[in-house]
Amino acid sequence: MAKWDVKAATVAGLGVALAMVAPQTEAVAQADQQEPPWIKVCQTDTNTNKELCMVNKDIVAPTGQFIASASLRQITGEPAISLVVATPPGMLLEPGMRAQIDGGQQYEVTYDICFPNLCFGDLAVNAEFINAMKAGGQLTISALNQGQQVIAVPLSLIGFTKVYDGEGLDPAGGAEVQNELRKALQERAAEAAERLRQQQSNN
Repeated sequence: MAKWDVKAATVAGLGVALAMVAPQTEAVAQADQQEPPWIKVCQTDTNTNKELCMVNKDIVAPTGQFIASASLRQITGEPAISLVVATPPGMLLEPGMRAQIDGGQQYEVTYDICFPNLCFGDLAVNAEFINAMKAGGQLTISALNQGQQVIAVPLSLIGFTKVYDGEGLDPAGGAEVQNELRKALQERAAEAAERLRQQQSNN
């Protein structure tokens, strides 16, 4: 597996990813610094009576446009854990994606399916990977665009351990939290845009 140099790309990774899906403005650049937290949502299958939990973080632009996400999917009591990664369309599918915790090993994530608005891939992980996330500071999701440039999106791991080990929300509660986060992000973007307009008028 070829190792990608994401060190330089990660510095501006979020801004680059935003440029793929939305016009990059100073207001957007300021507002995107408020990264949403990890969220755990659990639901029991009435047919199997098994509980499926997802520990997820979405990165979106202040406009609500999707940038990237990472989710850990596990059935309670079973050892199998999947890291499900999603990116916007327009990436090269053959090299897949990479997942990396801090400066550690790069894990290859193969694309499984693409929809008009995003593409999914997943990776089987284990307790060692989860422990690395708990001890780590950043999970970086990388993909190659059509110009074969590395697009790296960093996801902070602050708060991950508490959410992963804690009780999960039901799907309705998880959706409500996501809606509140998007609303807050849009409000911050509007405030940043207004400050920018005032600065420009004063100049």
